[in-house]
Amino acid sequence: MRLLFVTLLAALPLQAADNPEVKHLLERWSKSKTYMIAIANQMPADQYTSRPNEAEMTFGEQMIHIANAILSLTSGYAPRKFPTFDPKKTDKETAIADLKAAYDDGAAAIGSLTDVQLGTRIVDSPEGKMTALEGVLSVFEHTEHHRGQAIVYLRYKNIKPVDYDF
Repeated sequence: MRLLFVTLLAALPLQAADNPEVKHLLERWSKSKTYMIAIANQMPADQYTSRPNEAEMTFGEQMIHIANAILSLTSGYAPRKFPTFDPKKTDKETAIADLKAAYDDGAAAIGSLTDVQLGTRIVDSPEGKMTALEGVLSVFEHTEHHRGQAIVYLRYKNIKPVDYDF
């Protein structure tokens, strides 16, 4: 099964070459992954249980929430069902591994679409039925929202977040 997934993932760049909009989305997704992992790496491991106040998730819970949300929000167009991550395992090492895996699974989902499907394929999402493009945009938006919260957590700990690379 893993070999099949690796084979499908390897074929994505070939499909993306024929689909410039999907290719562009995958490039942006790759930048998002790089930035998210950099943010996750900046928080010291012993601070993954910290939170600005009791009403907020811990930093580690934020990371796992982002990873699971990627899987949930792409499930309507993913090439296969991806397992979710344990929300109780929020240590730094696990969280970063889960984030990387979720971003890879998200890339597989985005890369499984064609430019035509972005506007014509209707997908189910936790927010209801929408076009595939709306589904892709929702996963970007949700990730950015929680990444922004993670940046506030870093600043709360007097850690200057890495600069975003456009």
